[in-house]
Amino acid sequence: MALSPLMGDLIGVYVFGSVARGERDERSDLDLLAVVEDGKGKVDEREVLAFVPRDCRELEASISWYGRKRLRQMFANGELFAWHLHGEAKPIFEFEPVLASFGQPSRYVDAVEDIASFRKVLSGIPEQIQMAPDNASYELGLVYVCLRNICMSASAVLNDKPDFSRYSPFNLRGFKHVPLSVGEYDAAMACRMAGQRGMAPPSVMDLPSANSIFSRIEPWLSDLQEQLENRK
Repeated sequence: MALSPLMGDLIGVYVFGSVARGERDERSDLDLLAVVEDGKGKVDEREVLAFVPRDCRELEASISWYGRKRLRQMFANGELFAWHLHGEAKPIFEFEPVLASFGQPSRYVDAVEDIASFRKVLSGIPEQIQMAPDNASYELGLVYVCLRNICMSASAVLNDKPDFSRYSPFNLRGFKHVPLSVGEYDAAMACRMAGQRGMAPPSVMDLPSANSIFSRIEPWLSDLQEQLENRK
């Protein structure tokens, strides 16, 4: 493909997420990392999407934009997203191998703090449902987001390597999995994806259901956070 003048600011395009993990299914979108020259900002999205393989072009693309300096800093700090990219990202265009040049990220040490921030979001969900019952499906989608991110962080400490899959809450090593059924978790996931894609939510959550979920996950989260704090 011939480079346009704008493409001189584009260093690389990488795919990560379920497609890169080989876990593509009907719920998958296409997670892309676009690396641009520092201080240049975004290029035209069409320049990035032109590199998407034909068999992935029907997927909805989500592009994360980063400059080289910020990515290098993330790898040096051991941020979880750096580990995500290090473990999964596959190049579909590289002017130079920028991710490989960073090597392995530093040790991830922010699990307890990151989990605490997501627990804070979770703690407000029952009240939000009580105040606005019509938004219950949106709030259920947030339950999925928080639980998945909490367990991605925890897996970086408990597992041999971080687990960035959708089902990370069921894959923690040496610790009981999240006290929800797979069906409950799938319903939360479906609500999140429907909200992202402008579709009708597949289910709703009323206040008693929300209270039931939180009565189970709060003690579990406390135990998880305590175990991680003991490992610091």
